[in-house]
Amino acid sequence: MTTLEKIKLAIRRSHDKLDEDLQADIDFAKADLQRVGIVHAGEEDPLIYNAIKLYCQAANTGDPVQGAEYLKRYEALKSCLQLAEGYGWKAGADE
Repeated sequence: MTTLEKIKLAIRRSHDKLDEDLQADIDFAKADLQRVGIVHAGEEDPLIYNAIKLYCQAANTGDPVQGAEYLKRYEALKSCLQLAEGYGWKAGADE
């Protein structure tokens, strides 16, 4: 199952009319993670997939309060990944 198909299930979207927009959201989330130095941005990694899913949920909900909560969770996970060895932080990099 592709990331797009998994995200469609997660946001409960059954049609394919907005697949291009949803793929753009997926691509944005991956680029944003890489932009802040998260180098292990493989979609098969559960932490990376969850970050992508949270961003897509934030961008594709009709409820602004719920969207803000998803975005807050995405930002928190992104911050944790930046500090995690193997994702963003490198042992000995600050020496």
